[in-house]
Amino acid sequence: TSKSEHGYWIMSFKERDLLYRLIISQLFYDGFQTMAVNLVNLVSPSTACGPSNRLFRLVKLGLSVSEDEHEKSGVIEGESIAPGTGIDLEVESESSTMAPESALYETCYVTAHKAACRAASFNSTGQLVATGSHDSSIKILDVERMLAKSVSPTDHLGQETPQQQMETHPVIRTLYDHTAEVTCVDFHPDPTLQILVSGSKD
Repeated sequence: TSKSEHGYWIMSFKERDLLYRLIISQLFYDGFQTMAVNLVNLVSPSTACGPSNRLFRLVKLGLSVSEDEHEKSGVIEGESIAPGTGIDLEVESESSTMAPESALYETCYVTAHKAACRAASFNSTGQLVATGSHDSSIKILDVERMLAKSVSPTDHLGQETPQQQMETHPVIRTLYDHTAEVTCVDFHPDPTLQILVSGSKD
């Protein structure tokens, strides 16, 4: 990123591509698939863009840094913010990450929510995952059963008795305690305590 003679920021192709991929991933994450697909067709990003809230986290981080700098410098409300207090996307993009692109992950199991899944959280041991949906339900799934279900041949699954299907089904509990979209779920950090906290728009 550099400034032009008129004071406007000029982005490199790489930075612009990263920005578009972040926007597309955020749109997918927020459930705006049509808008995201339209933007993909329009800008043709360099790599596939899976759902991600990275843009939201970057903006949130930038805003918190900006607020911290504002408080430290003792700037009076209404004065301009000093250059360099915002977020630098280039620093984030240059760092190498160990995780592959989200589009390279393989889906193991899809639960039967009746609407979009808006929240998910693993417990501290990684044995359970809870999902919250726009349909106001919460499902608690056993991760080992999810993995077993994903590697079992489909002809074997058809031969299971109803009792066996119940014993191997990944969804171990479905909760219908909310009356509106579930927006967040989280397990208590202590695995001995069976506590799940959820938030909703109800």
